[in-house]
Amino acid sequence: MQHLKLSALFIGFFAILGCESGPKTTQTEKKTAKTYPAFIGTYSRKEGHVDGKGEGIYLYQLDSATGYLDKIGVQGEIVNPSFLTPSADGQFLYAVEEIGADVDDAGRVVAYRQAGDHLEKINQQSTFAFAPCHVSTDSKGRYVFVANYVGAIAVYPVAGNGGLGEAIYKEAYTGKGPHSRQDAAHPHSVNLSPDDNFLYVPDLGTDNIYIYKVNYADAKKPLSRIGATKVHPAGGPRHFTFHPNLAKAYVVNELSCSVTVMNWDKTTGKLDTIQSISTLPVDYKESGNTCSDIHITPDGKFLYAANRGHNSIVGYAIDAEGKLSLIDHASTQGEVPRNFAISPDGRFLYAANQNSDNILILSIESDGKLKYRKEEKVFTPVCVRFGN
Repeated sequence: MQHLKLSALFIGFFAILGCESGPKTTQTEKKTAKTYPAFIGTYSRKEGHVDGKGEGIYLYQLDSATGYLDKIGVQGEIVNPSFLTPSADGQFLYAVEEIGADVDDAGRVVAYRQAGDHLEKINQQSTFAFAPCHVSTDSKGRYVFVANYVGAIAVYPVAGNGGLGEAIYKEAYTGKGPHSRQDAAHPHSVNLSPDDNFLYVPDLGTDNIYIYKVNYADAKKPLSRIGATKVHPAGGPRHFTFHPNLAKAYVVNELSCSVTVMNWDKTTGKLDTIQSISTLPVDYKESGNTCSDIHITPDGKFLYAANRGHNSIVGYAIDAEGKLSLIDHASTQGEVPRNFAISPDGRFLYAANQNSDNILILSIESDGKLKYRKEEKVFTPVCVRFGN
């Protein structure tokens, strides 16, 4: 009888080992593993569309061997940091405070110095419009760009200490589209081309992607609009990305739940649509799904987009011409994945579930499928970004 009890214990022990999720970490990977700074933005107060419970910006370290996140600090003196972007040199972090039109003040963009387990605030500037929802900076840290959901963009010069000067460019958008949510212009992101020469602004409200030439030599005229590309009617273009190796660009359409693939002319900045593909399973018939985010793995093999409603990450294989073919859908095991990020080494994906207070960590398998790895509890997470 004692022998049977011991056998049962051993069987149970090895069964638990066999249930470990995600890829095994080899000894070589452990020895060469790096840690990366990770920043998680949250909604910190109640707004009309969300019950914000976060404390601000959470600071983590990413272990590249395991994919796990280790919390090291929090920057609490900020309201609704709904989008973040680290500088390319790893010294600074820029965040927008998403303040809605129900308050007297416009939104703000805040500059921080990265200081290990905390952030040191440098300064802040007004975004001159409500609900700033996206921020970016060029690879040399010359300008910071902000998109305000309530119809405007702004450009700021960056000082030597990483701080922001007063806005040197502001543009209000007008127009509307056929969808009920397209009653006005809604620029949703500001995206630089890989060479920093062009800026692309998807406008959810008008189905346009506005194209600008960036002028770094003349701060009096940092942007010159050179054209626009339309997606299909009622598409609602939201977030945008470039292929790391091919001259292709991709936009995720929030309202039509699709990804549009475009040829990108590196000389003129022009975009030409070559494909549009759904983000939802063919048998999914429920209404109310909207798309949020889009990213490509560093090796250029796979593209992922997020569904809010279906609550999934859809994966596609990218062929030699940049076109997409469906791989699979992976549940985010939470509600409303507003944002996600891919680790710098391309091995893991982190989905921020806004309404269920969790970040799901998934491993990216060799075939592009996603596999559950771990869950990290974070209140109202809405942005995940990695530094150097």
